[in-house]
Amino acid sequence: MSTDEPVRYEDASRQYRSQGFEADAQLEATVYVPSIDFTFKTDPLDTSRCDFAVMGTEVNGKYYEATKG
Repeated sequence: MSTDEPVRYEDASRQYRSQGFEADAQLEATVYVPSIDFTFKTDPLDTSRCDFAVMGTEVNGKYYEATKG
């Protein structure tokens, strides 16, 4: 769930901008890489906590247009 606290990152030299709102987040996941027979599992959802998350939009590359100010 996002908050009302805005967040913005922009690096014109790399044609990158991300903007959104701080958010609370939790995640539980299992990842398997067959080519190396590797499996990773996160901690359970009920113990998952984030230090920082952003819900928003991102632009980069040919879709990037520098903002002024």
